[in-house]
Amino acid sequence: MIPSDPMQYRMVFCDIDGTLIDSNHQISQRTKQQIQELYHGGIPFILVSARMPSGIYPLQLELGIKAPIVCYSGALILNERGSPIQTLGIDREKAMCIDTFLKNGWSHICCSAYCCNDWLTDNIRHKWIMQEQKITTSVPIEGRISDFIQEKAQIHKLLCMGEAEMISELSNELKEAFSGLSIYRSKDTYLEIMDGAVSKSGAVKYLCKNYQIPIEATVSFGDNYNDVDMLMATGTSFAMGNAPEEVKRLARHITLDNDREGVALGLQQLNFTKNQI
Repeated sequence: MIPSDPMQYRMVFCDIDGTLIDSNHQISQRTKQQIQELYHGGIPFILVSARMPSGIYPLQLELGIKAPIVCYSGALILNERGSPIQTLGIDREKAMCIDTFLKNGWSHICCSAYCCNDWLTDNIRHKWIMQEQKITTSVPIEGRISDFIQEKAQIHKLLCMGEAEMISELSNELKEAFSGLSIYRSKDTYLEIMDGAVSKSGAVKYLCKNYQIPIEATVSFGDNYNDVDMLMATGTSFAMGNAPEEVKRLARHITLDNDREGVALGLQQLNFTKNQI
């Protein structure tokens, strides 16, 4: 049992994959009810994910809530109306260099690029792309990343997908070859590449300032290494039962796993105060 916290909280930040949704990519009814109760009490429930906007909005609609969303782990924040309020992208020259590096030495790794609500890849029928499309319901566009980058000037994320051992090797090589990037594994087979200024904790701080809510009055939920800075930044935090042990050690609390409604359980243990927003 997670001990009751006497602090009154005013905002919740929640990761999606491995946290809010279960192994079948569903949100439980109990979890929905808990989140809707918070929403009707004036508590913003912010979805924070490495996903693109089109992979987040259907879940927000299913929850029946309105709030800003944090996309690409903080590289893009959209307000309740869907307009960008913060954007941090990799500049065109650097993105082109990374793309060339990947194509020349890592052709067996599936790579794609994201900018705002566009997802572009060389082969939309690649098994990894089709798998990601099924999970997020987002639809990729087929084309050359170089054209996409030139048109948009910058991108919010490069995603590399492949076997775990290869992804681990690629992560090390990219960190040696390039500086000023945020490079991390969101799971064993996924490598996320973004601008070095991007972080989930940065998005949390930005939205706290926007809402004029002290960061000490916020809660976060996450399940993986890319959530650690967020878990450590908020007033209290919950690592999911399915999180790696290192992530669990760094969170304030540990809740049940994502297949046993860990988010709902964590929310039930806390005190929330009504906000006037």
